[in-house]
Amino acid sequence: MYVSLLGEIEAQVAGRPLPLGGPHRISLLVLLALRAGSVVPASELIEALWDGAPPRSALANVHGHISALRNAMRVSGHPDAPERVLVTRSPGYLLDPALCQTDLGLFEELREQAWSVRADPAASAGLYAKALACWRGPALLDVGSAFLRRHAEHLEHRRLQTVCDMAEAQLELGLHDTVALELRPLVDANPYDERLRAVLMLALYRGSRQAEALTVYREGRRALIQDLGLEPGPELRQLEAAILTQESVRPATVPSLRTTLTPRQLPPAPPLLVGRSAQLDALHAALDGASPTSLPVLTITGPVGSGKSALALHLAHRLQEAHPDGQLYADLIEDPDRILGRFLGSLGVPPDSIPDPLPDRMALFRTLTADRRLLLLLDDAADESRVRSLLPGGPTCSVVITARRALTALDTTATIRLEPLPDHEAATLFTALTGTTPGPAVVGLCGGLPSAIRAAAALLQSRPHWLPSDLAAWLSDDHRRFNLLTIGDQNLQTSYTRVTSVLCAPARQALAVLARGPATPAHLSRVLSLPRAHAEDLLEYLVEHHLATPRRSGDTWTYVLPALLRLHLTRIAA
Repeated sequence: MYVSLLGEIEAQVAGRPLPLGGPHRISLLVLLALRAGSVVPASELIEALWDGAPPRSALANVHGHISALRNAMRVSGHPDAPERVLVTRSPGYLLDPALCQTDLGLFEELREQAWSVRADPAASAGLYAKALACWRGPALLDVGSAFLRRHAEHLEHRRLQTVCDMAEAQLELGLHDTVALELRPLVDANPYDERLRAVLMLALYRGSRQAEALTVYREGRRALIQDLGLEPGPELRQLEAAILTQESVRPATVPSLRTTLTPRQLPPAPPLLVGRSAQLDALHAALDGASPTSLPVLTITGPVGSGKSALALHLAHRLQEAHPDGQLYADLIEDPDRILGRFLGSLGVPPDSIPDPLPDRMALFRTLTADRRLLLLLDDAADESRVRSLLPGGPTCSVVITARRALTALDTTATIRLEPLPDHEAATLFTALTGTTPGPAVVGLCGGLPSAIRAAAALLQSRPHWLPSDLAAWLSDDHRRFNLLTIGDQNLQTSYTRVTSVLCAPARQALAVLARGPATPAHLSRVLSLPRAHAEDLLEYLVEHHLATPRRSGDTWTYVLPALLRLHLTRIAA
């Protein structure tokens, strides 16, 4: 089957038209074709068909439209079973891209080929021309859904960027007048597109029409100021300055943002994930139920060593299919401006076009991601400020965050808190890694932390002459345990230091008190000479950061440290 999206919506089977039915059925096919190869949740199909005001029968109507499309394929003589082309897969449906092709897919493939041969301007310009020939008119012509019109606007923007890409290749071939003639009406129709205007200015300037180039700049500046209250961006201003001083300007001076690159930055997920299936299901359900008009943000929080990153990686790898434009990864120990610089480079922005100020990087990143289906995994967020500047610009992306505490000041779709594994699941993980039952002593000494269990399992495997009882004996030595529970850079001591070093001084003092034993707010107040209310705030702050556990004792609370954290703090004090 072949679906045409770049113009009037059409579908063909073996060269024969496929009857599509009414506007709802057409909208359903359009969304499935736009997302070919990815599961489109039924909730998103309902949103596209009824623009947020569905009838009670919406879900049944969607199922009916799917059946009708399959029947139409069957009647048209599709060589494959319609159920293989239009596949039912929870929580919705997908079109198999191997059995259903689109003019949009061909357009993107030709764009990618043109970009790959950009060192040969003639070949690149020819491929860009073939890509633009895929367009028979405005994208998604006559589709009435407001939800899908936003997709159409994004596609029109891609077309204009491709026109600019081809024009830059033509400028390298000396076709200045041809470029100026073709771009002038497009600039008039899109007065706020600064890249389009810059390429037109460059074509006029390099064609010895300096006065006309400066007129194009002034027209654009007037439109931006009068209509939007904005000055032209720095690239356009720099180009105007270069023309005024008659500098030599090449197309590379004009920002050319290649959005066809597909970053795949996820680290590998650990091979085993034990005892977290309920959390995975909850995160999937939250993502499936997210509003189609807001950015889905999933947060995983929990104590050091509880497996936040492992769970996030398992989830992210499962979500790759639903995010075909790529996956970005960052460890948030790095500064946000440096992370944004790397992200922009990964999305195809040339190094000399990446702006320096953080706000400008944020703006460019959100522009580039506004309509892309990207997944971001942001690992080890200390607070909301480390995250906000890295959030993409549209609801078609998804963000997974691991955090040291719940990010309550951030608008999140869902937050789950990981706890240490119960003894039976910790034992299951150890046995799966070693083939040996650990015994209760080993499980207890690891505190239910998956990272500690993995380290203990690796230690036993590295010493085949040991029994689990030998491992327990070595781990029971407080002076040895932290050194033993280490696998390469998976070091509990380093992780605890990273978390506690950024705490305020009173919180670190409270930790030092708790390292000597459980404490109530009254006890902490006396030891640190603080008002009781201040002591209560400090203890709850530690709970919020997963560094202390509250236990009710009568009418008050007693706070205790996780065993391995207490051991870490005791060693520091020693």
